[in-house]
Amino acid sequence: MVLIKPPLSIRIIYWFSNIVLGLLTLVFFAAIVFNILLYTDFFGNDMQLHTALPVKVDFLETGNLYLNEQNVKVELVEASTRIHFIDTPNFITKKVGVALLFVVMFAISLTWLFRTFIKNVKDGETFTVKNIMLLQKLAYTLVALWLFTVIYMRLAYYYIAKNLEFEHVLITDEIPNYSGILVAALFIWVLAHIFITGVKLQEEQDLTI
Repeated sequence: MVLIKPPLSIRIIYWFSNIVLGLLTLVFFAAIVFNILLYTDFFGNDMQLHTALPVKVDFLETGNLYLNEQNVKVELVEASTRIHFIDTPNFITKKVGVALLFVVMFAISLTWLFRTFIKNVKDGETFTVKNIMLLQKLAYTLVALWLFTVIYMRLAYYYIAKNLEFEHVLITDEIPNYSGILVAALFIWVLAHIFITGVKLQEEQDLTI
């Protein structure tokens, strides 16, 4: 039996996925320690939490654009921003800490599935039932991540963003739907069906021989 060496790109992707998986595992353990410290009130109310605001904002202030010897009035609209909780209360950091654990768990699951898939391809097992199941699991995990993200952002909106008040900033009610995650899940699902077709063709070829 002649062993065919996998392409360099596949080997690079495989080792890169190993590195990412290792880093995510370290982050996961750090997130666990972080949550333990939160629930033992180690930080108190001294946390300086920065997190993405779940909605876009409009700045209620005009500016000036000097261009071609003209002064054009402009304003910033639909801007994405981050929010800084000064001396963050412990009950907020606890919720963010739990959400961080879930996000890291999703990232580890996706990386592990992708790494296993790439390993199979590297070993010459491309059109197999095992790989098809891995691709389907990847698609399902992405859908689960999308659901979690949508629910989390809506809860953050009603819990935090809806109650914010600023003098020169208008909080909009436009919550992102993160459709890109669903598109990625659909693409992987279609790829799984392509693999199914490849397996059927391989089986037909084997029967013909």
